[in-house]
Amino acid sequence: MTDTTGLRPIAPSDPTRPDAGLVLASLWHTEGPEQQRKVMSGVMDAWEEARLPAAYLARHCLAGSDGRTVLNFAQWTTPEAHRAFAADPRNQQTLGSAVQALYSAAPPGRYAPHRLTGRHGGTARCFTATWYDTEDAGAARSLADALAGREPADPAAVAECSFVAADGRQLLVLTGFEDEPGGAGPWFRPFRGLVRPAHRGA
Repeated sequence: MTDTTGLRPIAPSDPTRPDAGLVLASLWHTEGPEQQRKVMSGVMDAWEEARLPAAYLARHCLAGSDGRTVLNFAQWTTPEAHRAFAADPRNQQTLGSAVQALYSAAPPGRYAPHRLTGRHGGTARCFTATWYDTEDAGAARSLADALAGREPADPAAVAECSFVAADGRQLLVLTGFEDEPGGAGPWFRPFRGLVRPAHRGA
């Protein structure tokens, strides 16, 4: 069932929302700032024009601080609901074709939330993303628990969220900061998003 009511073009992303049973994430590499912005704008334009079901919760494009990378992050209520949406030929012809015309990409990784931890009561406005290869889902969950139990690598972090790949072979950790984080690797700032606000008490 299509339900476009309540969708809002909100840039800040919330990886900790508890009603998301599925996370889709991927990292794209563009040629530079101009293409980075063009791809992100075009992708979000396509999603804003799409007929989205009630199971759709949010999708964001986050711009890499290196001016080239794009972190794609989407949230759905269940894996089954997203599979049904993706399998619909109408969505493949419209939304899928529009995105592929902007950037030729493999399907995103499919992840289940494992640990969603907020710290200090702050609001995450910037993120780092780290992928770890693991042997299976059990190893991924154990690694996530071990990482969560350590002292934070950066005391400025206000959130740390871990997601286990559907095949168990990868762990994705998003760390959120109120301000631009330090470090050598790129960090990501939300560029545009399309969000179905979470119900109170969800």
